[in-house]
Amino acid sequence: MSFPLVPFEGRMSYCLIKSLQMVLAHQGHSYSLPWLECVSGEPFGFVYVRDGQGFFAVNGSFYHLAGEQLLRTLNYDYSYTGYPDATVALAALDEALRSGPVVAGMLDMGYLTYMPNHEDCLGSDHAVVVLARRSDTVIVHDPDGYPAVSLSLTDFLEAWKRDVYTGKPYGLWCIGEQGGPPTEEEVWGKTLTRARENLSQTIERLPGDIEIHHGPNAMRILAADMRKASEFPLGGLPYFNWRVSGQRCLDSAFFLREKLPVAAALRWEQCQTFGELQEASSLKKRAILPELLERLAEQEERFIASLSGA
Repeated sequence: MSFPLVPFEGRMSYCLIKSLQMVLAHQGHSYSLPWLECVSGEPFGFVYVRDGQGFFAVNGSFYHLAGEQLLRTLNYDYSYTGYPDATVALAALDEALRSGPVVAGMLDMGYLTYMPNHEDCLGSDHAVVVLARRSDTVIVHDPDGYPAVSLSLTDFLEAWKRDVYTGKPYGLWCIGEQGGPPTEEEVWGKTLTRARENLSQTIERLPGDIEIHHGPNAMRILAADMRKASEFPLGGLPYFNWRVSGQRCLDSAFFLREKLPVAAALRWEQCQTFGELQEASSLKKRAILPELLERLAEQEERFIASLSGA
């Protein structure tokens, strides 16, 4: 059965790109969020972090690298910096706020105490827009659905210092002026180049016997691990990973549709497969997850091939 490619409106994660979008809009530059996410390169590529403890797999990559790709592609002067301690970081934040709102992150959601379920989010990376700082609080726009919310300075610093994976504790994004706006063809070319780079990755090995697998092979390894480790909890897969992965496939389908209709159609197929993974995970139909992942791997291979001659 085929389905029409219908635009979607709903709760999207995309926390860093949402935060950057807010600051850009404040400066008078309005962009569509799905378009920004695609230009960042984030929707292109699948990753499975294999640590022997559980499952974390998502259509995406390191988000801070995507943020930098986005700002470079759109020719903005920007800085993305980290700091050695809270004193230096707060001084930098205060100085940056003189020019307007800034983005803080990636930070740890488990310390964002305005979220009723913040303790359940411990270790999850996030980004927020800092609007102002008072002596004992900061005011932030949190793209998870909390506008102009107050957060104690103590909790903010606890969240901000925890480097989940970026290598930059107290990460601070400051966006300056835009140079000459890029042409549509320049944006397209740089985005497609980044997509191919992401999709060409295979495996990385980190200390502690952690392996980061990419692409179709990652999907098949995840399928095999799920068959062998039926006792492992699914973790965030039904709460975050499948949902945001499907969203990225859908958004990239619209991004590619005009110039690469075959690739766009394959992305739409993958969005539907992520929808099936979502339902099966939520209903605890674990036995069919490996089969769906293997189907996803075949679709990913066809998608990669569809970009090779573009």
